[in-house]
Parts: sequence; C-alpha cells; structure tokens
Amino acid sequence: MNPPRSVNLSELSGTVEIAPGYQVELPDDDCLILVAGAKYPAAATRYDHPHLAARQDQVFHTRAYWPDGRKKWFAHAGRDFYFVIPRDRIELVFTKGYSYVPVLVNGQSWRLNVSGGGGEIWTDYVRHQSHVGIGCSKKQLDSLARAALPPGQAQDQVNLELKELSTSDAAYFAELLAGSVCREHLAAGHQLFLQDGYRFDDRRGPFYVESKTPRRRVYLVRTRPDGGTCVRVPYQSIDWTATATANEFPVPQPLLENRLGPVQPYVEALAQTA
Repeated sequence: MNPPRSVNLSELSGTVEIAPGYQVELPDDDCLILVAGAKYPAAATRYDHPHLAARQDQVFHTRAYWPDGRKKWFAHAGRDFYFVIPRDRIELVFTKGYSYVPVLVNGQSWRLNVSGGGGEIWTDYVRHQSHVGIGCSKKQLDSLARAALPPGQAQDQVNLELKELSTSDAAYFAELLAGSVCREHLAAGHQLFLQDGYRFDDRRGPFYVESKTPRRRVYLVRTRPDGGTCVRVPYQSIDWTATATANEFPVPQPLLENRLGPVQPYVEALAQTA
C-alpha cells in the first residue's frame, strides 16, 4: 500500500481539504514554532543545539485508560524544546488526523497536537505554535533542529513569549524531579521521609532504607539506623523533596531559557484582574 501523499506547506494556504468530511486550517505565518518534549530522567532532557530557540521545564500530564473504561491521570517532570521552522521545510500529510495533524519534517513523521472538531466536516486548526509530543529522543530532536532557524534569524521571524512557572507548579515540578532522582539513587542506609498526612510511630522520618521490593513501587525501611521495626513504604506516601534533601541528592530547579527574547514573570490571575 502506497503511503499518503504529502504537500509542502509553502504550496498550501487557508483551509485545505484532506478527505471528504475532513479539512485542516493553516496559519498564514512564514514560520511555525514546533515544541517537542522529553521526560526525566531520559538523556534527551539534557539536549541542546545551536538552532534551539528555547528550553522550558514543565509538568506533563498524561492519562491511561483501564479496560473497564476508567481513566487515570499521571504527572511527569519534563522539558519542552522550541524550534522555529520555516513552513517550506514542513509537509502536510494528506490523511485524517482528528486533532493530531500528521506532518513531515526532514523526512521524520510528526503529529501536531491541535484543536479540532465540527459536524459534517471536521476541521483541525493548526496555529502558529504546536506541540508534537513529550516522549522525544535526542535523534528526533536533532531532526527538528536541522530544519530550524538559528536564534539570530528566528527572532526576526517570530515573537516567542515564555512565562515562568507559578510557585505551585515549580514546587510540583521539583517534587516530581526529586522523585526521579531518589528512585535512581536511593540505596540501603539512605534516609527516607513521608509526606505530610502519613506517619509511622507518630513521625514522618527519618526512616532508613533497607531494600526495595522487586517489581513493586515499595521501599522497605527501618525505624532506626541500627534496626528497629521494618515498614513497607509505597511511592505515593514518600516526600521525595525532603528525602532528596536529607541524602544530599542534587535536584535542579526548573530551567527556562528563551533565546529569542525576555522571560515573562508569572502573575497570579487575581493580581491580573486587580
């Protein structure tokens, strides 16, 4: 079976019919900003390139569906990478995407996460900036970087405004990242602390790691460094930030680097309306 045809965005404009009952609306911009994410502790989170427009640490939210129809949400510490790519280096793939518009960049397949909907005709709306996923590898990021403009050229083409994380989001990111660091480094003898609301022997810690149960998200700890009671501690009850601090595990603060312009401070919604 032949692959669907693709057409360079420089040859397309406005609303493009992909198939009966499905169309894509394109922006007029000469360049698009594509945002690709990587999740900690993957090596891709440390990615850098001279053509990178910006990097920003974020809290990513994903969901999974159980066989009975229930869904569960998950949070991940991650990093977004911003690339400014001329439209003549992007091809639109003529197949139905339904809110995930398929494109080609440097021969690599991507799906733009966009808004869409409609009645008899479903329309996906591609905006000036689109996200392409949060599980990207260094190889995939390199593919985007090779097509992107360097910051010196990109800042003449687009206006990229990035805002700091709120205090609560920054703290949540730090906790998620601390969890990743602790799960990688916690070993026998290290200290462990419980979250607020969890206690054993009327205290939150320190407890002392004895081992980690195989294939389970549980640590076995002791109440004293020389022994004491053995306690099973599941991941969800651990204060990762306090545990990382007690064991002197370095946990980086959220990074935000905009190479095209200044970074905007976060302003609480209440302050904006006052």
